[in-house]
Amino acid sequence: MTIGSFGSDEHTILLNILSESLGQFVDMPGTRKLISSDAFDPEGCFLAREKGAVVGCIAVTSLPRKNWLLIRYLAAKHAMSRIDVVEKLLERALEYVETRRAEFLRATTPAIQPYVDVYKGFGFKPLRRDFRITWDLGDTSNSPSKLIEINEVSEKTAREIEKRFVESLRPYWDWRTEEQGGEEAVAHNFRDGLKRGERWLSGHVGEELVGFAGLMPDYYKKGEARFRGTYVLPEYRGKGYGRTLMNEVSDWAKTHGQHKMTVYTFSYLDSLAPGALLYLKSGGRIECEYLQMQRA
Repeated sequence: MTIGSFGSDEHTILLNILSESLGQFVDMPGTRKLISSDAFDPEGCFLAREKGAVVGCIAVTSLPRKNWLLIRYLAAKHAMSRIDVVEKLLERALEYVETRRAEFLRATTPAIQPYVDVYKGFGFKPLRRDFRITWDLGDTSNSPSKLIEINEVSEKTAREIEKRFVESLRPYWDWRTEEQGGEEAVAHNFRDGLKRGERWLSGHVGEELVGFAGLMPDYYKKGEARFRGTYVLPEYRGKGYGRTLMNEVSDWAKTHGQHKMTVYTFSYLDSLAPGALLYLKSGGRIECEYLQMQRA
């Protein structure tokens, strides 16, 4: 077995080995998008080959913050019986990280074996959990709400409210805001996301903006949306606005021909974060669990 560099024409091979090794744990649309972006460095992606066939992979990708790196896509065929392949892939990725002199490094992996224990064996410790949560919108029926006035955010109005969106992330998503390059970068990404097909709803009570909910219709395939989450401004939490926004966005999704929506959200190691709890209470179900890990 050899560990070699990723070829410029091997994107399909990478996608195939991830699909074969990890199955439903792979977000294929998100993976395709990332490996075609500037965050993906082919020199930081490695493939394990045996008798000419690819049997494993790993990648070191860049976070938006300078010199901040993320190890992901650690996967191998028949991993439980080929832990040596998994270990050698991670060892090679860490050698590459050393050459980059990273200021920050974390990893993400499906919460399945042997990957978790291999990461731990190299000094990584669990930091947070991630969930993929889905809703079957055909099973939901909500009563119209007069509590919140809902408006769709446009590119013209995005600049006016993007800073309030950043506020709605505090304090639970502060870690991600930092990884994304800071509050100004997150605000810009919110506005730029509308150009990429994201659709956001803002909720008002009287003159007061209380929160947001976002959706990307037909993201996975026709009728299957990527839910971008529901966020309530700190001063309005605990008043039931989050649940109302969830009802509104699920009804809005159905009016746009969506029968399923999926969100990726984080949680703490020992308890559910407020967002994950809200999603489960509103009828979502956990499909997959992942771990964010950081080297001690």
